Amino acid sequence: MTLKKIRNITFVNARDVLGIIYNSKTGNTSLKWRQFRHNSGKVTGEASSNSLVNLAQSGVITLEWVEKYVQKMTQKN
Repeated sequence: MTLKKIRNITFVNARDVLGIIYNSKTGNTSLKWRQFRHNSGKVTGEASSNSLVNLAQSGVITLEWVEKYVQKMTQKN
């Protein structure tokens, strides 16, 4: 059942979602979320810096997590 459509995003009422796949229009972000139990899950893929900002602002990830991730990636390179 479609609840609302805004631009090219369709909002639906769903239960027992096992996974979500997101690919940005630009191709800079490709994420997959898989459910472990209830609302918990794991995200894998590659995200642009803009996507990380959006995820942090929406509360999906914390700013602390982003800072730790940036430090980790800086140390690798």
